[in-house]
Amino acid sequence: MKKIILPIIFFATTFSVVNAQINPQTGSQTAELQQDTNTSEYYLKDIVVDGVKKYSSAQILRMAGFVKGEKIEIPGQRISSAIKKLWDSQSFSKVEVLVENVEGDQAVLKFSLQDLKELGEVKFTGKGIGKSKNEKFIKDNNLKPGTKINNNLVSSLQNKIPQEYIKKGFADANIKISDKPSATDPNMVDWTIEVDKGKKVKIDEIVFKGNQNVSSSKLRKKGFKDTKQKRFLIGLIKPSKFIEEKYEEDKKHLISYYNSLGFRDAAIVSDSVTRDQKGFHINVDLSEGKKYYIGDINFIGNTTFTTEFLQKILGYKTGDIYDAVGFNKKVGEDGGKEDDSDLKSIYMNNGFLFSTVTPIEKAVKGDSIDLEIRINEGEKATWNRVTWSGNTTTHDHVILRSLQTRPGALFAKSDIKRTYFELAGMQFFDPQQIGTDVKPNPQDNTVNMHWTLVEKGSSQVQLQAGYGGNSFIGTLGLTFNNFSLRNFLKFKDFKPVPQGDGQVLSLQAQAGQYFTNYSISFVEPWLYGTRPTALSVGFNYSRVNYDYYTGENQKLNIFSANVGLTKRLRWPDDYFSFYTGLQFQSYNFQNYPFQFGDKQEMNGSTKSLTMNLGLSRNSAGLDPVFPTYGSNLDLSVKFTPPYSLFEKKDYANMSALDKYKWMEFFKVKFKADFYNEVVGKLVLRTTAEMGYLSGYNKDLGAPPFERFYVGGVGLFNGRFDGREIVPLRGYENASSTGFTSSTPYDITPYGGATIYNRFAMELRYPISMNQTAKIFALTFAEGGNAWNSWGSYNPFQLKRSVGIGIRVSMSAFGLIGFDFAYGFDKGIGQTEPSGWQTHFLMNQPL
Repeated sequence: MKKIILPIIFFATTFSVVNAQINPQTGSQTAELQQDTNTSEYYLKDIVVDGVKKYSSAQILRMAGFVKGEKIEIPGQRISSAIKKLWDSQSFSKVEVLVENVEGDQAVLKFSLQDLKELGEVKFTGKGIGKSKNEKFIKDNNLKPGTKINNNLVSSLQNKIPQEYIKKGFADANIKISDKPSATDPNMVDWTIEVDKGKKVKIDEIVFKGNQNVSSSKLRKKGFKDTKQKRFLIGLIKPSKFIEEKYEEDKKHLISYYNSLGFRDAAIVSDSVTRDQKGFHINVDLSEGKKYYIGDINFIGNTTFTTEFLQKILGYKTGDIYDAVGFNKKVGEDGGKEDDSDLKSIYMNNGFLFSTVTPIEKAVKGDSIDLEIRINEGEKATWNRVTWSGNTTTHDHVILRSLQTRPGALFAKSDIKRTYFELAGMQFFDPQQIGTDVKPNPQDNTVNMHWTLVEKGSSQVQLQAGYGGNSFIGTLGLTFNNFSLRNFLKFKDFKPVPQGDGQVLSLQAQAGQYFTNYSISFVEPWLYGTRPTALSVGFNYSRVNYDYYTGENQKLNIFSANVGLTKRLRWPDDYFSFYTGLQFQSYNFQNYPFQFGDKQEMNGSTKSLTMNLGLSRNSAGLDPVFPTYGSNLDLSVKFTPPYSLFEKKDYANMSALDKYKWMEFFKVKFKADFYNEVVGKLVLRTTAEMGYLSGYNKDLGAPPFERFYVGGVGLFNGRFDGREIVPLRGYENASSTGFTSSTPYDITPYGGATIYNRFAMELRYPISMNQTAKIFALTFAEGGNAWNSWGSYNPFQLKRSVGIGIRVSMSAFGLIGFDFAYGFDKGIGQTEPSGWQTHFLMNQPL
């Protein structure tokens, strides 16, 4: 037997300590070549494998790309290629190939291999790294046990982990990897990764030179979007940190800002970034050029829309400062305007998908620039094939009726946005994962569209337990937001209940020591199948029994039923809807005190039949849990027939029970919510709301029911008398009676209020918007109050508060929140401010 040493490519990798700031000390990679001058051809008879047990010779043969019996040169390119393939497999730390045996023209090769070490236990250490952060690092970098240890893994860690801290302003962040043999497996290595994030390094100053027309402070504020020098207080919103990628983007943004001011030729002559003990220093040398104005504006190629109409949409005229950025956006360049108020969007929303609208600088005359807008309208396009996927629970007809992108209809860019809004608003699909695939077909002027959907759990379970009204109260609620009544009646698809038709079925039971309440409601959002007209039906029964609490036989039984229709309108736009409903309520009370005007009655009954009208406009989106734009406006009127106007009765001398045998009143409410993105992901929500309750006859006044109770969040307060709980954080929940000597903290007058105001500002920041749980933090300032007559009403006399909070939205439980608020003002019977209050919320609108 003859043994020959062939060309050897040997790779060895050992790990000791790795420092991210220097070249990795990861052992050695060497190449050794011992080569005969003669090259011979042999047939590969077989191979033998030495050094590894987990791979058979047949597997190594396949990995190396050899086939038994093939002719190979020894030494030769074929063997070198095989060695490279084995190394590229990232499975070995050593690869050697030798000739084991040669018999005539038959050769046996020996592969001497060594496995890569595998990861055992991994632990991150360093300031601020706890259990959750440790687990996140391991998950994000795929450092699970058994992972092969190679140079790529180490290099990835050296780059990825420090970069996470560098983006937060820790410019000197680095890691050190220490290894030791695993105590449980000799083939595994345990890692301890020390993360040293260092100190935050801020931008000490940003200096501009050559800016004659724009102040440096304005350039720092408007020109640099993300690169900010350190500032007091304001830096809390936009912290100072130097990130090279952001700095490069901001240099482009700086020139765009100059262009928006008319300085068309502005340029950065030079810039430098240095660092000392105080932090980074940025110097930017500018050439502003001269300021330009708009000369003549001509439209060419427009036949569908008149020049006058397009000029009005454009909004720029001769003599205006030449804002190149704004002008191009109004034409439709760089994505156009977000509200589709640009020329390109006007064409695209009228079917002209393949149109082009191009701004041209026609001529420069002194400080004026003549502009020409060239339009190629093309043919109108129509939707052709519209498909969707991912609706594993929701039935196809529910999606189809929400699509604005319908086959045969003219293409409109706005239809895509509106369909996205409708699909997200269903709350059956994760808004973050709704995808679109638009495929234009210029050959036949059609468009194919595919929607990608990801279902999320839409049903909710409400479990509450707490203390309110001197009793422990428990609540169990089930809401099926994608219910199917059709399949329920057919006893079909119980998983655990039939779903998929977009209907809402809600069941709730609430019980305490002396209080029980049962309710059921059903909503069909598309009653007629072609237009979104929602039918809602609900029933509620409440029973209050104070026998055990007071020792007296005090009882109150309430039954209510309601039915309503909500129709989407087409004018002024289709974000408007109109609600019409009827509600019947019956109250029977025994030895139970109710305040009828200035009289208190203990026994009797009363009924009400009310008409409800509501006009609303809801455009907040896209995610209903965390809207970032738009508004929700609601105006409602609830009223009974004016019985007293038709009956000739002396109400001044009638008993209270006779007066209110059938209640008469009217109630007006208004609420407005606006959402605006402020900086980055920070969203500002502003709220204003008011309510007013009164009667038609001064001898009757407002009834004791349907009143407003302001304060806290009303988590457990009963609403069995038709009352409306108005939240006001920083103050305790309104009591069941309003202010009395035993409830001095109350800000609601005794017997409930007939007028209220509430105003709030809330800054929200998303922490996590994934499908499992959506989490956002907030801080707020709000004010409100309640009054029981116009004579005492003072809209400037508000109970004020500020606070912070957090919200967690999970599909199974809805929205859960905690708020910590400080009330600056006193309750009606208090001598000190309300102070700090803690509030827990569960599916309660604020």
